[in-house]
Amino acid sequence: MRSARGWIGWVLAGAVLVAIGFTAVHKQVRDGNDFPLYWQGSRDLLAGRSPYDVASGLHGYVYLPWFAWGLATLALLPLPAAAACWYVANVVFMALAVRDLLAALRAAGLSPSTRTLLLAALPLAGLAHDNLVLGQANLFLLWLLSAAVRGAVTPGHVSFTRGVSLGLAAALKMSAGVLVLPSLLRLRWRWLIAFAAGITAALLLPLAISGADAGFRQLADWRAKVVAPAAAGVLQGSKVIDQSPHAGLRRLLVDEPAYGDRRVNIASLDTKAFANVSRAVAVVLLAAYLLVWFAGRARVTPRTLLLDLALGCCAMVQLTGFNLKAQFIVLLLPAWAAAAMVFAPGARPPHVARVLLFAAAALFLLSQPSLVGRAASNLLLAYSAMGVGTLLLAVAIVTLRFHPVAAD
Repeated sequence: MRSARGWIGWVLAGAVLVAIGFTAVHKQVRDGNDFPLYWQGSRDLLAGRSPYDVASGLHGYVYLPWFAWGLATLALLPLPAAAACWYVANVVFMALAVRDLLAALRAAGLSPSTRTLLLAALPLAGLAHDNLVLGQANLFLLWLLSAAVRGAVTPGHVSFTRGVSLGLAAALKMSAGVLVLPSLLRLRWRWLIAFAAGITAALLLPLAISGADAGFRQLADWRAKVVAPAAAGVLQGSKVIDQSPHAGLRRLLVDEPAYGDRRVNIASLDTKAFANVSRAVAVVLLAAYLLVWFAGRARVTPRTLLLDLALGCCAMVQLTGFNLKAQFIVLLLPAWAAAAMVFAPGARPPHVARVLLFAAAALFLLSQPSLVGRAASNLLLAYSAMGVGTLLLAVAIVTLRFHPVAAD
């Protein structure tokens, strides 16, 4: 009977994934986001053109050239076929990420029940759906991070190769580089060299394919059309899809609509004044994370290292000024790590950690329009429900990091 239920569950899961796949391909072909931007960027590179047309889509193709070159095979296919292949790849990335995160939890001495893992992942289920439907790169990023975390907490020869995956993750989204900071504070040279090797490989790929002159032009084009505008705040706005602390502050401090014509600002700073506030917030947040990692550098076990990296995933979506809702899928690691410790049999975690975890989960759930409706979701997101939830999750992890329950 149990085996029959298992088969039924797998069949239903497969049917759901197939249905989502048809929806994903249709939506991407119809709307042109997000995978179609990657596909077009890769086709542009193959044709000798610049992929960085930031006027298309939300902001056009914004990643380093290596990612577009990595999709060159799919760029040779018609868009519907390429989107279907990318959807299958994303399902595989998600499965691999789950496998590596489970292995990391076991290496840290944590054995959460399936029910605990499912409940902890539930607040992020809508984000996983969005990533699959839009064909975004975040599930690939999640797998790279998960592989790196597994290598970091598992002693052995896999550490170097999995450290390379963290470098690739940082070459995909620079904010992922924050996960190397705990290792930098502890001078884990093997891990740092592996991280640098991953970034170097990503930077050299366009040079190896296109030649030095064309490769350097591609990198310069990326810097001019993506990095410089982002640093100037041109690519950043107040829309609720951006749940970074910087965007949340912009919604509160700059007289711009948060969604539709709705404004929630309590001040009306000019762009220059807000930019100073935004930079100050980034410095304070980074200092806070560094202080936590520095304070815990002398007490290193697989479990505390797992929590440090989980905290790094929270930092990823807090330190930079442009993080869309779907990018918060990287919080699967901190959600699972915190839930595994709080709800472990016989565990006595600090009461505040459990309260913070429930509050963070509630804010993420209430941010999903499928549960509360678009109007209520937009209003909560305007006040940065997901950004506040991330902050609560980070505080819960810090509480667990320095509580005796975190020891092996």
